[in-house]
Amino acid sequence: MSEVKENVTDKIIVPEGVKGLIFDMDGTLVDSTPIHYQAWLDACAPFGVSYDYDFFITLTGRPVLELSKDLIQRFDMDIEPIELVRIKESLVEKNLDKVVLVKAVNEVLEQYKGKLPMAVGTGASRDRAQKLLTDAGIIDLFDAIVTSDDVDNYKPHPDTFLKAAKLIDVAPEDCIVFEDGHLGIDAAITAGMQVIDVKPFYE
Repeated sequence: MSEVKENVTDKIIVPEGVKGLIFDMDGTLVDSTPIHYQAWLDACAPFGVSYDYDFFITLTGRPVLELSKDLIQRFDMDIEPIELVRIKESLVEKNLDKVVLVKAVNEVLEQYKGKLPMAVGTGASRDRAQKLLTDAGIIDLFDAIVTSDDVDNYKPHPDTFLKAAKLIDVAPEDCIVFEDGHLGIDAAITAGMQVIDVKPFYE
């Protein structure tokens, strides 16, 4: 997966003094959020459920099972959470070849590889993260990968990013997080880290 999303509006500037970089994955390193959004929409459609992209973004950042439970409760859908996840994930798998790298964020990776420690902090499972980052050709750039399998409390709790900071041996206040989701941005702030919302750089 070598294609890079091109409609970048600006270049990301990392502030001076930052000693560690932590990246969300879906919607930050790779522009996969629209694929997940469409898959959730299609999985929920048989129940007469629909919602817009802006609403979906407020829910992202957590493991798929937690998001599934949330959608089922909000829209009173008669389906088991794990079954809704199964349907959604099968739809995602069919479209992973459409995922592209986010150019502005990956320029940061290129600029700081070998210079500052870098980690991924994602709400995806370890299997999904390993596959997506491997397919993207960027997995070797990271010193640590923290997934939903590695923490008990997910975004907006700070645990994912705090664990990532610990693994790269950088104090939270010296880390900067790159995020696209509201829950992830809240998690970074709660962790005492600087944070850059990457959405303006590719929308």
